[in-house]
Amino acid sequence: MKNGVVVWLAIFATIVHLISGYRTLPFDSLKKIAQLTQPESLNIENGRLLKPLLVERVSGTESNAKVRDMIIQHFKRLDWTIELDTFTSPTPVGEKTFTNIIVTKQPEAGRRLVLAAHYDSMNSPQHEFIGATDSAVPCAMLLSLAETLNDQLSSQSEWSGGRRQTNNPAADLTTLELIFFDGEEAFVRWSADDSIYGARHLAEKWEKTPLTMKQGNRLQMIDALVLLDLMGTPNPIFHDYFRSTSWLFHHLASLEKRLASAAPSSSVTLTANDDGLWKKVDRFGRPLSPMFPTGWTQLRYQSNAMSDDHIPFKERGVNILHLIPHPFPSEWHTPLDNADCLDPPTIRNLDILFRAFVCEYLELVPVPHGEL
Repeated sequence: MKNGVVVWLAIFATIVHLISGYRTLPFDSLKKIAQLTQPESLNIENGRLLKPLLVERVSGTESNAKVRDMIIQHFKRLDWTIELDTFTSPTPVGEKTFTNIIVTKQPEAGRRLVLAAHYDSMNSPQHEFIGATDSAVPCAMLLSLAETLNDQLSSQSEWSGGRRQTNNPAADLTTLELIFFDGEEAFVRWSADDSIYGARHLAEKWEKTPLTMKQGNRLQMIDALVLLDLMGTPNPIFHDYFRSTSWLFHHLASLEKRLASAAPSSSVTLTANDDGLWKKVDRFGRPLSPMFPTGWTQLRYQSNAMSDDHIPFKERGVNILHLIPHPFPSEWHTPLDNADCLDPPTIRNLDILFRAFVCEYLELVPVPHGEL
């Protein structure tokens, strides 16, 4: 019965959101969003947002702490509200300390669109494991998302004119919140007790955190939790895993088509002077395929297909959009998951896609209404 209620609430929330006017932006607006791209930030050789993450980041190590500090300093510069969820937990290799990082643009908002990724890397005593796709690239894209939209996410931004005005703007406002989970990886072997340490702790904590202005708990502020994982190699295929967020999956598919249809037919060069638009070929000049199939696949609505940081939130009724490709990259959990396996055009496309997705979801309009 409880699961049935959760499903119906999710469907109701979806219908309300659709009726309230989910904005689809024209290409002129999408082009402005795409051109916010900063090519040097996600460069696989020396990108200032990606390169610091391309190191071993095992939970509880000095390297993990350095990466954590890099993320924190990034959001301090952007003036976001930062919460650190630090705790200790037993593991198969002894007690470890973990720290989840939660950053919020407008903490006074009553609702949140949450994007998340884990910043730790797999414990691998046998060989060096960088975890470029798992999950340095997803984390770097979240850093890029916050930086490129920082001014536009402000309530004083001209872009915010698309948001609905109400008598209680703070309660009605939906803001962007990002979570960087620690301890996603197992220390020895993936199990219910040896995995997703940070996600398990935070979901339980937020379930017990009451809201100040109304009944409910912190989890109920989340419109949807969008979890990014295993990204950076060419031609990922994402699947429509959850019925409650199928409309968001289809919206991403629509965005991909709109961005791709208006982009030049080639242009793979990634320089500071490029057009910032969608790339249609990978770094070797091979065509890139659509990432979001809308037809039926074997994994459609298979919400339990893969364990990941979303599980403790899903079990508590949070709407989940799980953006993890299947099949996994061939480099998954091998020494080859490093910068050499990454495809800059694919990373560029995902960077643009998530920026456009957030703008449409939060009703940020980069072109004045008279130009639409």
